[in-house]
Amino acid sequence: MPVPLPKILHIIPRIAPDMDGVGQYAMRLSRQLRSHHQIDSDFLVVRPSARTQSSIDGFTVHRFTEHTVPNFLETVPADISAVVLQYSNYPYLQGKLDSPMWLAPALKTLKAKGIPVVVMFHELPTLKYGVLRCRNPIQERLSRDLARFADGVVTNNESFQQTLLRWRGDSVMCQPNFSTIGEPTEVVTPLSERDRTLIVFGSTDRRRVYQSNLTVLKEICEQLKIHTLYDVGRPVEWDTDSLGPAIKTIKTGVLSNQEIRALMSKSFAGVFDYHRFPRNLGKSSVYAAYAAHGLLPICNGRFLRPQDRIIADRHYVDTFTVHACSKGSSLDSWLQMIATNAHTLYRTRSVERSAQRYADLIASAMLSASHPNESTESANTEPDNTVTSEPAGIRQN
Repeated sequence: MPVPLPKILHIIPRIAPDMDGVGQYAMRLSRQLRSHHQIDSDFLVVRPSARTQSSIDGFTVHRFTEHTVPNFLETVPADISAVVLQYSNYPYLQGKLDSPMWLAPALKTLKAKGIPVVVMFHELPTLKYGVLRCRNPIQERLSRDLARFADGVVTNNESFQQTLLRWRGDSVMCQPNFSTIGEPTEVVTPLSERDRTLIVFGSTDRRRVYQSNLTVLKEICEQLKIHTLYDVGRPVEWDTDSLGPAIKTIKTGVLSNQEIRALMSKSFAGVFDYHRFPRNLGKSSVYAAYAAHGLLPICNGRFLRPQDRIIADRHYVDTFTVHACSKGSSLDSWLQMIATNAHTLYRTRSVERSAQRYADLIASAMLSASHPNESTESANTEPDNTVTSEPAGIRQN
């Protein structure tokens, strides 16, 4: 008989077809852990819907509707080796001032039974009032507690890592987000061989691209000889005629991951807007998707602060800088260098690299849980700063 794979339980807010960013991340990671590290996964869905199925892609899905510690312990399967909580405050909440108070005591009970707990912090708690952001004390108390008792902690950007290190006083693994729509299966094409098309992809944050910077965007499209703009995602209202008759606009709506990857593999550039989180670009799955597919990443508006080793004019360019540049071969060469740098850096934080680091962290947590009196040295205190010296993965002319 085949030996059963070690199994981890991912706790997530939602799962397909009600997928959100956290669920997509957990599903993509689980596929990689199963195929390359022989680690199986179950999913415990905290906010299931009528469409939630009992199995997806060969993974068992557990519905968790009554949010109490006893019900949690009854729902957790008996054959798991570790728990990975994919935590973002807001998807777990019923209201803005709510907090899932059952979560910490439930996980502490599992930990006391010898089941190690790893927490991935996709977000840290804040309250937002218009443009103002401040600390959310109710949710922060829970996040601090989770960080302190977890056997391993992961986050996706250096800013969050520093906060978690202050709370935890111990190692925190920083692994910037991979492309949750998947990655190209072939060597990516250089910009000179791509269609002169532009993608604006993501959530309703795309609206800011069209509301705040449309005149500059139009001129950049003319400058880069863009003939088609693809607006990809849930519909947002904006005046497509303002780009002029020479630029065709296609509002695709929501596409499958395969369809998005096909578009990205042949398009020239992609625009992102991350000014709501100016210190956290490492957690942007939109930027990661552009970099993974070899597009030229263009930041809407002015550049962001250097962060997570992602630096303006090296790993992306902002719209005002492109607009100020002269046309010509020197511009084309510079833009190709940026696209290549972005893709090269992405290869250090791909789903393959991320799964390897998760597998190591989970193995370390399991070893510590089985030998609680022995200390194990962690190699995950700092972000992985390995960068290849030669641009890899983009075919050069």
